Amino acid sequence: MNVKKTKVMVFNYADPCQEFMFEGDIIEHVQTFKYLGILLKTTSDLDNAVEHLVVASKRSLFTLNCHCAELHIMDFKLHYDFFNTLVRSTGCYAYEVWVDFKKIETFEIMYRRFFKSLFGAQKTTSTSIVLAKFGKLPFEHFACRQALLYYNRVSMVTKDCILGKAWEAQLAMLAAGKKCWARSVKKWLLKN
Repeated sequence: MNVKKTKVMVFNYADPCQEFMFEGDIIEHVQTFKYLGILLKTTSDLDNAVEHLVVASKRSLFTLNCHCAELHIMDFKLHYDFFNTLVRSTGCYAYEVWVDFKKIETFEIMYRRFFKSLFGAQKTTSTSIVLAKFGKLPFEHFACRQALLYYNRVSMVTKDCILGKAWEAQLAMLAAGKKCWARSVKKWLLKN
């Protein structure tokens, strides 16, 4: 690990001035950090980052619909592939980090509207019927799969690396009943 390129960011912690060290070197503590294109801030949760993704996804969907209409693209599979590439990938960008099953509802609504417009269905048409017509699952299933794959990957990291230590901290927070990323994933698992 390159300590000069590594940063520490603490969210909602009682002692934000605590020094973090790795093998005797102090790791720089920052108030903001851009991770995977998402601006993170110590003073807030991830609402701003998620809102940025919502806006970007809506722009992508608008552009997709305009170009498909302009080029007279009527093929469902092609339209759906474009949706996955441009809209879904934008909306779920770094989802495994900001995992929040309440916030995913915004993307779920966009997903439903997309399929209903392809089907030519009215807003009142059952989403289950529309998704079944195309053989698709709700958007939440894709997002949850992405989060669970990351959860599994992180849980298998060795304890001596920094990600392993972060995972141990997650488990401690989970055991203490504190709000944390692992709790969000566990909550979804128990819900389903």
